[in-house]
Amino acid sequence: MKKRLQDDLKAAMKAGDTRRTMAIRGLLAEITRVEKDVRREANEAEIVQLIKRERARREEALGFARQGNRADLIEQNEAEAKILSGYLPAEVSADEVRAAIVEIVAGGANQMGPLMKALRDKFGARLDGKLASELAKEALTKKAGS
Repeated sequence: MKKRLQDDLKAAMKAGDTRRTMAIRGLLAEITRVEKDVRREANEAEIVQLIKRERARREEALGFARQGNRADLIEQNEAEAKILSGYLPAEVSADEVRAAIVEIVAGGANQMGPLMKALRDKFGARLDGKLASELAKEALTKKAGS
C-alpha cells in the first residue's frame, strides 16, 4: 500500500495535480511519523487506519469550511477526502453489518464492547465504526426491550 501511495505521488507530481499531490504527501508524512514512533514499517491495517483518520480530518475541516462559507476550502477538502477514500477498501454495507450483529447477539453477546470487538474481528478495516456503533446500539436496545 505504501509503495502504491509513493508511485501515485510521483504520478500526481508529474501530472501537476496539486490536490492529489498534497493529499498523498500528507498521508505519507503521517505514515512516516507513525513508523518512526513504532520503529518498524507500518502494515496494511495501520495504513488503512491512517487513511481513515486523514479522511475524517478532511471531513471535519469540511464542516468548518461550510460554517464559514469558504468555497475554496470546501472544494479542497471535498477533493482530498475523495482522493483518500479511493485508497480505502470497500466498506461493509449496513445490511451486512445488521446480519452480523443478529448472528453475534444470537451467539450470546449482549453488551456493546464484545459486540463491537466481534464486528471488528469479522470485518477488519472494511468496517465503518460509526455505522456499526449505531446499528449495535439499536440492536441491543431492541433486545433489552423485548
